[in-house]
Amino acid sequence: MKILIVRFSSIGDIVLTTPVVRCLKTQIDDAEIHYVTKVQYQPILQNNPYIDKIFFLKESIIELMNELKKENYDVIIDLHNNLRTRLLKWRLGSRSFSFNKLNVEKWLMVNFKINHLPDKHIVDRYLETVTRLGVKNDALGLDYFIPERGRSAMGLDAGNASPRICGLCHRGAT
Repeated sequence: MKILIVRFSSIGDIVLTTPVVRCLKTQIDDAEIHYVTKVQYQPILQNNPYIDKIFFLKESIIELMNELKKENYDVIIDLHNNLRTRLLKWRLGSRSFSFNKLNVEKWLMVNFKINHLPDKHIVDRYLETVTRLGVKNDALGLDYFIPERGRSAMGLDAGNASPRICGLCHRGAT
């Protein structure tokens, strides 16, 4: 099954989609996973072994649509769900599943402090998008694959018995 995952931005949101990528690849037989994002987020995904091919939104959504149309996807997983991704899904014409952004619930919370948001982690909400494909949360957390060059620079190469721990924090991230 050839699957396209769509998430154009941003850093934290893309990392939060990695369990969806892994679960699709490991739970669906013969899954071929493609991912489309903005070109500046390539380093986040380029070493992910669960992704077979990455496409990039550069300047023209039309050029991207034409490039993706040639792939003949079986399924599109829209984890961004905005006007551009709806246009992309319409142009590609494949079966699709979209993330529920809960825009009304967020608007009520921000403007009137009325909380109708679910008590559910965003990763679990992203994974809800693929449940109709029989995919379940494997509870293995987020993925981030460091390139080999970066691994040795951080002391994570195979010959080091005591690797240093590396943590990342993005200001304003959830």
